[in-house]
Amino acid sequence: MENYENRVRALYKILSKAYDLMDLIIFSNEKSNPRKGLASKLPNDRLRVLDICCGTGNSAIAIAKKNDNNTVIGIDLSSDMLKAARNKAIKNKFDNISFREMNAAKTDFSNESFDVVTVSLALHEMPQELIDLILTEIGRVLKPSGKLYIIDWDRPKHPIASLVFAIFPTLIEPKVFKDFLKINWKQLLDKFAFKYLDTERYTFTKLVIAIKSE
Repeated sequence: MENYENRVRALYKILSKAYDLMDLIIFSNEKSNPRKGLASKLPNDRLRVLDICCGTGNSAIAIAKKNDNNTVIGIDLSSDMLKAARNKAIKNKFDNISFREMNAAKTDFSNESFDVVTVSLALHEMPQELIDLILTEIGRVLKPSGKLYIIDWDRPKHPIASLVFAIFPTLIEPKVFKDFLKINWKQLLDKFAFKYLDTERYTFTKLVIAIKSE
């Protein structure tokens, strides 16, 4: 696990400067932007929202912008990615969002301390045993009947989009990526006491929605 964390920090130290280009290119159309789709799912109530593996904060910021009554906390292993996230939050003067350097598989948060947990475009890079650890941790910090939202890559149905997908991200992602695409989310989430609710599909991604069992 320590080796994995070191690799993540080293990789994203390099990628942090250009990471947001992905959103500009792939999610330029609002209808194909799963982050905005996610933000629209959350009610603008006084909810505590945890964004795991938040990267440069794009999902966390989308939620904070759409729902100013939500309190959003983003966590990530990469201090460089978090620096970019904080700079964007400061630039946009969001006062309902904060970022912390933290391991998603072993957080510092209390049991059942969040109403919502999100994770965006991160799990596909991880071996299954790490995904399992993170789902276990999400179950610990999420309140009963709390919602879990997972954004990640999905094979597109449109032939042109499918061709693009064969080049990006398929060719640049780790070996575990192909196995990730085969995950049956209903079965996996059930193992960790989550009830699968729905999947909302975008051009290159999907938004998986689940609720923690009481």
